Amino acid sequence: MASNIGMRDPYRAKKMRVYFRFSMIGVVCVVIVALAALLMKGSGDKIDYTQSTFVQYEAPADDAPVVIFETTEGTFKAVLYENEAPEYCKYFKDLVGKGYFDNTYACALLRTSGVTGGFIAGSKTLDGTAADDTEMDMVNVEISGNMLPTKGTLGSLVKEGGRFSKPKAGSVFTVLSDVVDIEELRKSVDEDVNGFSRVCDIFEKYGGVPNYMQMYTLFGQVYDGWDTLDKIFNTKIVDEDAPADKENRNIQPVHEIKFTKVWLSTYGEHKENGFTIPEKTEQIKVTETVSDSSKAEE
Repeated sequence: MASNIGMRDPYRAKKMRVYFRFSMIGVVCVVIVALAALLMKGSGDKIDYTQSTFVQYEAPADDAPVVIFETTEGTFKAVLYENEAPEYCKYFKDLVGKGYFDNTYACALLRTSGVTGGFIAGSKTLDGTAADDTEMDMVNVEISGNMLPTKGTLGSLVKEGGRFSKPKAGSVFTVLSDVVDIEELRKSVDEDVNGFSRVCDIFEKYGGVPNYMQMYTLFGQVYDGWDTLDKIFNTKIVDEDAPADKENRNIQPVHEIKFTKVWLSTYGEHKENGFTIPEKTEQIKVTETVSDSSKAEE
C-alpha cells in the first residue's frame, strides 16, 4: 500500500521534499486491491474493525482539545484524539503551543487526474524544503482501530523505519480529502473479514483515502470550516495539466496558502456551529455553494 502514496524522505536534513505521488487515484484499482488485501489478513497485528468505536464521528466532550487553523483561505477547526494517539497529540500540541505552525504553508496538494486526496501542511517553506527552524524531532507511529482516514481527518507524515527501527511521525501533517470509489471497493471482496463491510460503509458515507489505514498516525478530525477546507482542496497545482507520472511533478498550490495562526482551545469554546461531518452527498453541495448545510451523524 505504501507504493500508492510514495513520498521522498521529508526528514532528511535540508531536503524536506514532501511531494507525494498519488498514482492510480483516477483508476483507484490499486487502492481497492490494497485495502482488500489489508483487511483480508486476519492474523498478526492487523486491526479487526468489527468492534471498533469510530470516535471521530461522535460529538466530543466540552473539554476535548481543539486546534483552530487560521489560514489565508479562511478558518477551520479540528478536534484532537488524545486517547487514540497520545504521544503524537502531545507532540503536536506542544508545537502548536510554541506557535510553531504560525506562518507555515500548505506546500503540496495530493492530486492526480483532477482528484484531490488532501494537502500537506505545516511546512516552513512554500515548496516543502526544510528551513533552519524546521522541527526535525519525531515520535513513534500510533495506529488506532477507532480512527479511519476519511475526509477531514488529520494524519501525520511518516518516515519509514528500517529493519531495526520503527516508523516515525513528524511535524509535517496532512488533511485528507476523498479518493475512494466505494462501488469498486465493495466488489473487491466477497466476504466480510476484519470489519470490511463496516469500513466500506464509513467510506461510502464520508469518503476518504484508504491508503492511510494502519500505516499513518491519525490524530484529529475537522468538524467546522468545511468551506475553507474545500477551497484549499480545489486550489490548482503548478503542474495541473502535467501527466501524473511526470518526473518531479510540481504539486505545490499555484498561489500561497499560509497558516497565519494556529492555536489551541477546547470544543466547549468552539461548538457554536455544532460538530459537523458532512456526508458525501453534502460534500458536493458544500464544494459548489461554499456553504455549510451538512448534518452530523446521530
